[in-house]
Amino acid sequence: MDVSFVCKILYLPFFSFLAEKHGTCSSPVVHDEYSYFSTTLNVYFKYNVTKVLNEAGYVPSNSEKYPLGGIVSAIENAFHTTPQLVCSKGALEELRLCFYKDFKPRDCVTQNDMYSSKSSCPKYLSLPAYDFLGKFPMLSLE
Repeated sequence: MDVSFVCKILYLPFFSFLAEKHGTCSSPVVHDEYSYFSTTLNVYFKYNVTKVLNEAGYVPSNSEKYPLGGIVSAIENAFHTTPQLVCSKGALEELRLCFYKDFKPRDCVTQNDMYSSKSSCPKYLSLPAYDFLGKFPMLSLE
């Protein structure tokens, strides 16, 4: 079966949805779906949160607990911006980096959000090891 055909059938509607939902905020800097995803990938690799956390000793684990302050500090030191964290059941669920429209990083956490971000995460939290291939239909880029 032609992989490009499968990609178009399965993923094009999904990619269109993502670009329409999230890409509109980046207009007029990003003009179309291709530019949106190309820019997204560039930003993802430039601000590689996983690499920063791993280099700071924070590796995915379903049993290990890490200090919230250490995780935030690792991100702040690497990118000079404050992330927003979302936790559920004592585990980090999302770590968000925020950007201006020119894709320069900005603090996600304002003074008002500081309390809500910290209150959703415990002082010590886990970084769950997910089996993404078991949960989402992903493409192999090999």
